[in-house]
Amino acid sequence: MRIDSLDAFDDALLRAACQLEAAANVKARPGWQGIGTEARMLQWRAEDGWLKQLHGAWDGSVLLGFSASMTYQNEPDTSWIYVWVDPNHQTNSVGTALVAAAEGSSPATATRFVSSAYRRTSAELGAFEQRFAAPLGYAVASAETVLELDLGIWTPPSPRNAAGYEISTHINGLPEHLRKQAGQIKGLVDAQAPNGDLGWSETAISAQEYAQEIALWNAQGSTAIESVALDNAGDLAAWTCLVVAPAPDSPSNVEGTLVLRQHRGHGLGIAVKTASLEAAKHMGTVRRIRTSSDDQNTWMHSINDALGFVPVEHEALYQKSRSTSGEQILEG
Repeated sequence: MRIDSLDAFDDALLRAACQLEAAANVKARPGWQGIGTEARMLQWRAEDGWLKQLHGAWDGSVLLGFSASMTYQNEPDTSWIYVWVDPNHQTNSVGTALVAAAEGSSPATATRFVSSAYRRTSAELGAFEQRFAAPLGYAVASAETVLELDLGIWTPPSPRNAAGYEISTHINGLPEHLRKQAGQIKGLVDAQAPNGDLGWSETAISAQEYAQEIALWNAQGSTAIESVALDNAGDLAAWTCLVVAPAPDSPSNVEGTLVLRQHRGHGLGIAVKTASLEAAKHMGTVRRIRTSSDDQNTWMHSINDALGFVPVEHEALYQKSRSTSGEQILEG
């Protein structure tokens, strides 16, 4: 077996890697459906503020698996490490070698490595941690539950109190004058919500980055549905974004939801999420919607319960210090 860098602009090679990625995900998460090979290729190639380093593991000309190290320009101290191994060649040795390559290619600014894994049950996650993650030095930093909503049978909840606020929904981008505020709110989503031991900092995105993200989703065939609440001054008080998948069989995903602290207690969280769900239902092609949040985020879980979301998967986020010996992870 040899480990080499993987050229994301080699069409045949990246296509093979994306197909392998999908197969590995289906093996770990039965029933999983992604956004499609071509859309995934666009994502790997996007100039979106992420430094991406890809490596492949080969046996001769056979691609056994590939890994990615991803470091966001606004969070240079953290590198996300991902590994996918062909289900026909899954051994810890392939996964371990790819983890080492991913970690080794991360920029020197990265002081920690973070990754994630999904499984149907917490017991399956525990087995994965014991077999693969923990021996490589990764510890659980946050536990999340993945929820799903059947939009076909969904009915909106009773109107919630949002007196003094204007709720509106926008397709494929907010008005220009709201994009800077939206970028600030997006940067607060992870920082202000419970996130275990991850300790995320505020990472606001610029209006340009906001536009680039919308453009990528559109290029992939996805549709962005954003619903916001404006206060009496016309400023953003709450925001949520739902990304509608390009294929009806694939689940659409809630990108994030946040109500600014000074506006909490007025039912704005459920109001904006309901508005986005109604817009998605009106499209007529959206069947399933997924979301997730830290298990300690009781506020968001209460909103999702009220909207009819039900648990379908468990997710664990792992981290380790770069100084940890035997640098290595994930999907082994």
